[in-house]
Amino acid sequence: MNLSDAVERYLRHLHNVQNASPYTLRNYSRSLNLFLETMGEDCQLSALSLDKIDDFRDRIFSLKSQRGGRISRSTQNLYLVPVRAFLKFCHRRGLEERLIAPDKIELVKPDPRDVAGLTLDELNRLRHTPPSQNEMIALRDQAIIEMLFSTGLRISELCRLDRENVHLKTREFAVLGKGKKVRTVFVTERAAEALEKYLSLRTDNFPPLFLNARPRKDEFETKGESRRLTRTAIEVMIRKRGRMAGITKPVTPHVLRHTFATTLLREGADLRSVQEFLGHANISTTQIYTHFVNADLKKTHRKFLEGK
Repeated sequence: MNLSDAVERYLRHLHNVQNASPYTLRNYSRSLNLFLETMGEDCQLSALSLDKIDDFRDRIFSLKSQRGGRISRSTQNLYLVPVRAFLKFCHRRGLEERLIAPDKIELVKPDPRDVAGLTLDELNRLRHTPPSQNEMIALRDQAIIEMLFSTGLRISELCRLDRENVHLKTREFAVLGKGKKVRTVFVTERAAEALEKYLSLRTDNFPPLFLNARPRKDEFETKGESRRLTRTAIEVMIRKRGRMAGITKPVTPHVLRHTFATTLLREGADLRSVQEFLGHANISTTQIYTHFVNADLKKTHRKFLEGK
């Protein structure tokens, strides 16, 4: 079977059967299109070999980041994982008998991850960064920061929220997370107040919870979807506020998710609860945060037992 036909069939499967998110579809399409470009449009599934996979690895390693350096190891894996998933699909469908096994494609060992998040001082500086001169935008940005910190939401989950999803009186709501799994998240009083202030200035009836500030001609036809705040806009806003707050480490929406997790653990939350809050399928994913808690335990041990 022709490789390009198989890739097209797999992408349809992702969209129609697995109901993959637009973000997943975009990333998988980007990876598989690069794979096709490297292998050649006329390549057959039966012609795939470890040598050709190595050619694809070389192509990935030659890619540059936005700053002009080599892309990170985790980003390299973002190109390899879709190819492995594609080969698994081909095996399940029996598209080619002589097909390389997916597990032959080894993932790159990722760089050590910094999941410490922000300190309480850094978080407060981020909160109190001079706001936008536009009152509504200032309140919106404040609500976004509080929502990310108090819920541990992924940025994609936050962007998808509609006003009807969030219940300010109960301060809890259900969110559709990774893998189409539903979980309950909780909102602090501080976050609820910030969100309520922002929504009180909204004069529209559009469903999206967070809107950009640029009215568009088609916004009424799309019920405000054309103005739904994008993940890029949120990332730029938080990164800018982090710099203005004088925080030297990178500040991103995911850093606020890390801050949520480490704060809970340091305050005594158990690992299983944090796993549920974050929407992790496996507790091993949540365990990356535990060594920060262990550092605090060492301080406690020293405080009470040193010199006894």
